[in-house]
Formats: sequence, C-alpha cells, structure tokens
Amino acid sequence: MRKAIKIGIIFVSILLSGCNTNKISNAEFTNTTPAKIKIENLTYLMTDEVLATNEVEVQIGKITRIQEIVSYSEDENPYKSPSKIFKIINTDIEESIAIKVNDMLYKAYME
Repeated sequence: MRKAIKIGIIFVSILLSGCNTNKISNAEFTNTTPAKIKIENLTYLMTDEVLATNEVEVQIGKITRIQEIVSYSEDENPYKSPSKIFKIINTDIEESIAIKVNDMLYKAYME
C-alpha cells in the first residue's frame, strides 16, 4: 500500500511540474521607426520608454526573425540586438509588452 501511495505522489508531481512551464512564443522584429514586434497574432509598436527590470514579470517570447527594412550603419543602428519579450507587471499583454533591445527594456504598445 505504501509503495502505491509513493508511486501516486511521484506521478502527480511529474504531472504538476509539467503544467507549470511558461510557453515562450517566437516573435518577429521589424526595424522600422517605430520598430514593430509581432508575437502570436498581435502587433506592437516599440516606444522609447525604458522600463526597469522590476517592472516586468515572466518572459513570454523571443525574437526569432528580424526584418531589416531600414539600412543602418553599425554605429547608428538603434536596434542592434532585439532578443526577449516580457509581460509587464499589472498589464494585459493585449495592451503592452516589454522588449529587450541593446540590453535595455522598452515598452511596446499594441498597434
């Protein structure tokens, strides 16, 4: 009986740990001004509003495709390394998100 209980507890633990993973969506970044971020079926426009790391929650996406519409020289490129997308604390993702670009977190509003 004890063995069956232990196996049951292990099985439930495995199931619950699998349910706790965050889904990271692939996103597209377009280097126009303002920059556009497409994640899932939503499109956002990046602002120059910088957020602190304590203003964001979990990572919800990552840039996997960059559309280079505008040609910048290496020194003048304002969008050198767009990478991760985060949920902003107390804000619906249908309203705005945070995007990490050049090691800074910028707010982006839904288009």
